[in-house]
Amino acid sequence: MSGDERTYVLGGEFRKRSLFTGVSGRQVALLGAFVVVWVLALIATRSLVVLVLGVVVILAGVGISRRRTQLGDSWMGAVGDRAAFTAGNRGGAPDYVPGQSLPREVGEVRMLAYAPPSAPQAPMAIIHHRDHKRRAWASGHLTVCFEIQGAGDGLLPVRQTNTAGLLFERLLGGLASAEIPVDQLDIATRVLPVHPAAYQEHMSGLVVPGTPERLRQSMDELASYAAGNAEEYRSFATLRIPLPHLRAAAAMGPMDLEAVCEETFGLVGEVVRRVDTAGYRLRTVLGPKRLAALIRHMHDPDHPLDSLDGIDTLSDGFNFLRYRGRDSVRIEGTVRDWFHAVAHIPRDAWPADTIGARWMENLVTQVSPATIRTVVSQFRLVPKVRARQIARIGLTYDTASSRSAKKKSQISTGETEASMTAARRTLNDLMRPVVSGVYPAVRVMVSAPDSRQLLAARKLVTGSAESGGVTRLGWETYGHHKAMATCLPLARGVKA
Repeated sequence: MSGDERTYVLGGEFRKRSLFTGVSGRQVALLGAFVVVWVLALIATRSLVVLVLGVVVILAGVGISRRRTQLGDSWMGAVGDRAAFTAGNRGGAPDYVPGQSLPREVGEVRMLAYAPPSAPQAPMAIIHHRDHKRRAWASGHLTVCFEIQGAGDGLLPVRQTNTAGLLFERLLGGLASAEIPVDQLDIATRVLPVHPAAYQEHMSGLVVPGTPERLRQSMDELASYAAGNAEEYRSFATLRIPLPHLRAAAAMGPMDLEAVCEETFGLVGEVVRRVDTAGYRLRTVLGPKRLAALIRHMHDPDHPLDSLDGIDTLSDGFNFLRYRGRDSVRIEGTVRDWFHAVAHIPRDAWPADTIGARWMENLVTQVSPATIRTVVSQFRLVPKVRARQIARIGLTYDTASSRSAKKKSQISTGETEASMTAARRTLNDLMRPVVSGVYPAVRVMVSAPDSRQLLAARKLVTGSAESGGVTRLGWETYGHHKAMATCLPLARGVKA
């Protein structure tokens, strides 16, 4: 592997393609103007043809306004969130009250615990998500979460970082193959500030007996300087397994949950082996209580991440009153309230220049002072044939736009040409055997005990992202309660 740092091209998708994005404000304005003209024409003509034509166009417009982007955003959904916020906040009532059901955005799920005969005391948590579109469990999907040990990429020399990047490419390519029934991999890094006293105690424990006094004093001084901004990092990987694909790959007959759990256990073992080969060591596969404790901790950071006190079922992870807001969602914690805000990197805000493998260091490790946050990288795995089709459509669209601009003698801004280059690069990469399609998404959730600290944390995270080449972060508005579900270990938020 070369000693020169490998570079990547993430940007280039600057086009506003109607085939891949949600409705724009201009389209909504045109629909409104059409409605006004249609009403006037209907009053003037009183024609049945005009009536039917108008109804058809309006229904089509409503359908377009409900169209979602790859990250699940839609114009109609944003309007609904704002209307629900305006109506629900009049009396200051909570948006979610713990009870018989989980939050609406989580949907209908059931916990399956499977323990292999060799380790009956260590069950694996498998969450079965119902397919709400078809209203069936059999066509739903499963999710499994396991904790991994970071590979220390930030401390590795360039040559090893290049190797790690290549191994991760092969990991995604292997998981996207038809033999592995996995269609999404999420890797979340939970960043927590470390108490200065705890950090100094940790550093003191690293000084072995017999260390010269001058070196010991230097270590203590260094620990005192760094203690105020020390952070702890915990990484978790979540697999999304389509149940129909799993059953087809295993040639299973009628729906049998025990057989499904057994097959899932074998699949997770194969994925963990591939993840280990890519350089990420397994710490543990989360059981039902550990998974619920992780979800509870993300809602209320005052609960330690590994504490199982008060945890019996998955619903205990959501056992908090929740109040939605415009710029955050407030959780009524056990000791104090917590405010959370969620952002994502829009597709046209990814770094446009060539970047290195460590470009996300700014979001993960370069936020100062220390801020509670979760950085989630989501990889929606796309089969190679489908990925080629998407790239061809994008290239065709951009080529048509470029030729149309030339015929009209319009001055190009370079965005269409950059997008065409990205599509061609994708098609070339897909010719390699180890490469498959992937649709990436990056989300950041920040947490603070009051709204002012949350606002400061948002500014810190935004500044760190911009330092890494991201042109902007898309912070949610009125929809933080929904976006928070995409940061939980449930593999949500990226459309196939």
